[in-house]
Amino acid sequence: MKIVKAYKPKSILNTHKHVDGGWFWTKYSAFPYVGCQWGCYYCYWRDEKYNLYKNVNDPKVLKLDDPFSQYIKVKEDAAKLLKKALENKPRDLIYLDSYQPVDLSYEYNREMLKTCLDLGFPIFINEKSPLLLRNLDILKKISQKLYLNIGWSIITTKDDRTRLAFEARAPSVKSRFAAMEKLAENNILTGTIFMPILPFIYDNEKNIEAVIRKTKECGGKYVLDAGLTLWGSCKIYFYKALKEYNPDLVLKYDKLYQRQSLVAKHIAKIHKLVLKHCKKHGLRAYIRRPVEIYPQKLQINKKIAEKFYLKAREAQLLEAYSYREQAYRKAAWTLDELDENVEEIIKAQGFEGILRLKGIGKSMASQIIEFLSNC
Repeated sequence: MKIVKAYKPKSILNTHKHVDGGWFWTKYSAFPYVGCQWGCYYCYWRDEKYNLYKNVNDPKVLKLDDPFSQYIKVKEDAAKLLKKALENKPRDLIYLDSYQPVDLSYEYNREMLKTCLDLGFPIFINEKSPLLLRNLDILKKISQKLYLNIGWSIITTKDDRTRLAFEARAPSVKSRFAAMEKLAENNILTGTIFMPILPFIYDNEKNIEAVIRKTKECGGKYVLDAGLTLWGSCKIYFYKALKEYNPDLVLKYDKLYQRQSLVAKHIAKIHKLVLKHCKKHGLRAYIRRPVEIYPQKLQINKKIAEKFYLKAREAQLLEAYSYREQAYRKAAWTLDELDENVEEIIKAQGFEGILRLKGIGKSMASQIIEFLSNC
């Protein structure tokens, strides 16, 4: 059973406090549909904290086995809402996606792409569906005139029983890699969002290298990895699929996720394998920041912030929320959101001028000086 219902939201644009530094680099996000018909069992959007169905009292919806994938809410006039919201916003990267079957009827994704193109907003898309290629004409224009990065959500290279256990309704992996190759042929930046790497299922070195190798073969430029998040409804639905796939794994997951330190150690081990095979196959294990989308006077700030954000991400994945991660992240926020050119601050105030900036200590200030001297 499937329910599709249109409604009129007050807004569609999410403006994040800080740029998603080290990961997708997005400042904004906007989605035309609530819920996802692909219904992957590991998806973190299932969690209650996103309040997808907080105030739903419809008896038909309450009877659904999986409202997240069976009840799709459509945001009326999505493109008009997006235009209204972006017209008064500074230009920055916006996260878009939602190429699911419902879009065949509404085509809101296409209209939102047009809006971003008209207003000059660069785009990042995280996608599972080759339905996206229906809008290849607009995607090419955005890539040529602005900036476009399309990452493909992929956790394996095989369309077998294991994948179907966790992505039963999602498009085949084969079709996603084919779409990636098509984008690369049209000079559109693309790669793999290797998330989540499922423990004891897809975290073996053979699978990790296979995904990275296939990404390279299909013209992808990067592989961005992360572990599995388990909480709330996300855990409930994932465990349901896990029990059906292999009940013996439930105990192993319980033991792993009983302490955050164990999860962190596991994620670090997997990330090291990703780094190893990305280096072997000539791919980046991160996404480069498109600093060229910002005003010229701020680009050096963004470049240094990128360096610090990436150091924070590596510390997050390898050291599990260490002091070093927080130090780099705070320094990145300061530089990223600074209205003055950091070089001008140094010229006018010297080393002491940098130390007056919030979150910048002697170590970070020295790294800034070193970065500028090597530019």
